[in-house]
Order: sequence, then C-alpha cells, then structure tokens
Amino acid sequence: MKYLPDTTWGISLSYLMLFSPRWWAILVLLSPVVFLSIMTKWQYLSWALCAVIFVQFQDLQLALPNQSAGEFTVLSLNNGNGASSEQIRTLVAQLQPDIVFMQESKPERVEQIFDDSWFSHCDHLCTVSRTPIEHQGSLSRETFGGWGKFAVFYQTQIGDTTLQLANIHMDTPRPTINALIHRSVAAEEFANLHFARNMQASLLASWAKQQANFIAAGDFNMTTYENIYQRHLAELNNAIDIAGSGVNYTKYTSWHGARIDHLLASEHFEITRAMVLESMGGDHRPITVSLNLH
Repeated sequence: MKYLPDTTWGISLSYLMLFSPRWWAILVLLSPVVFLSIMTKWQYLSWALCAVIFVQFQDLQLALPNQSAGEFTVLSLNNGNGASSEQIRTLVAQLQPDIVFMQESKPERVEQIFDDSWFSHCDHLCTVSRTPIEHQGSLSRETFGGWGKFAVFYQTQIGDTTLQLANIHMDTPRPTINALIHRSVAAEEFANLHFARNMQASLLASWAKQQANFIAAGDFNMTTYENIYQRHLAELNNAIDIAGSGVNYTKYTSWHGARIDHLLASEHFEITRAMVLESMGGDHRPITVSLNLH
C-alpha cells in the first residue's frame, strides 16, 4: 500500500483492504489446492508466489518466542469500550511494568488501578511511571478540526538515561470506512481525514528524529502496511515487528482484527520481547514490551 496515491480512489482502496477482514486471502490461497496435481510448473510457481504474498498480508510475525525479560517493561493499552479496571489492575500486578501508556482513559481510572507509589499525569491521554515524569507538551487534534490530543510528551530518567516518552492516539479512519460500507463517497471528507492522519504521523516522526532515546506507544489507528505509516514511521523500530511471534492483532471487531496499536523505540534500545495480550474487556488488546538500553 506504500505507493497508493492520496486520491479519493487511493484512500478508499487502501482503507478497505487494510481495515477489512483478511481471511478472504486465505480462502483465495486454498482454492487452487485441489488442482495442484494437474498444474504446470509455471502455474505452480505462480500459486506459490501468491501464497507468500497472501500469507504476508495476514501480518504475521515470525520471531521466535523470547521469554527473557529486559531491563524494563512497557505496557500500552486503549481503555475504551468496556475495558475493566479490575482486569487491568491484575495485569499490572502480574507484569510489573515500569511505564504504562493509557489511551481513552481518565484520572479516575488511573486511581482505580494504581496506588500512590506511581507517578502519573493525564492530558486527555494518561501516562503512569515508576519513576517521576515531566510533562513536555502535547499535540492537539484541534489543529485539524478534531478534539483532544493525539500525542502527549514526557521525560523521565531510567538509571543514567534520560528517556523521552510519547503517548499516542491518532485519528481513526472509521468515518471513511463507514461511509464506504454504506456506499457513500465523500471526496472532501475523505481527503480531510487522510490529511489529518498524515500530518499527525509526520509530526510524530519529526519529534522522534530529534530524540536520542525515545519510546512512543499507543493507538496509532493505522497498520504498518498503510502508506501513511510507510511514509513516516517505517524507519522506526516497531517492537512487534522485531520481537513479535504469530498473529498480533490489537483491535478486534466481531468478524476480524487488525494491528493498529504499536510501540516504537529509538535504535539505542534492544527489544527483547513483545507480545499482544488478551483483551481487558474492551475492543483493543494491550501490548507489553521488554527492552534493554544499549
């Protein structure tokens, strides 16, 4: 999807392919199996090439599972749509993370989950840490006609290392997808939303390039295959891409899933483990990542 243009048809095709079920590709892949015995060499090779492409389209990560813990652990989760504070509290007790990024959260939720030993700050997005965090500013959706913050920045100290943090919740493509599902094409609205999402990713990438040590995590509302991600964020280290294993969808509907929550880190970090966990009751699944500082 990297080279699809930012036109109405390009946006429509990209969103439908990336945010629709992907199991249809498996059905297409399996359908010629019954004819393998009568395929010619070139037909077989063509089918094998399609098989590789279709399997890759399922967004599989093939790193071997790694049970070793890093120097510190990060947890990121979108709390919306029915996520249980009790389940999150239990998860925090089990994982013992050092930093927690929470989207669609409020100070009241933080108080339900964490005790007074933690340091926390909420600016539409809530960030919680075992070490003191200093609020460095935020970027607002209001710049693009929306509401709330899509990035909130912090600084903390991990040992001798000064670490920059970004809690992320970018605009959702849902309005465009819903319009397409109902066979409605609104070119101006499609372009405005795509422009906002493109600029949000661009601003985050610009911030990341200026940091020596950073972690940016949260609900990006885009898959790694989307042209916006490829354009601005593909050069950054994605924890699931590096250390994930299997299918790691983070957002589920009743009939399909997609990986739209990510943790990005600077090159100074070694990512030792990255996993998508079970749902906490909402429609997003948490990500946990263990890291070492080189």
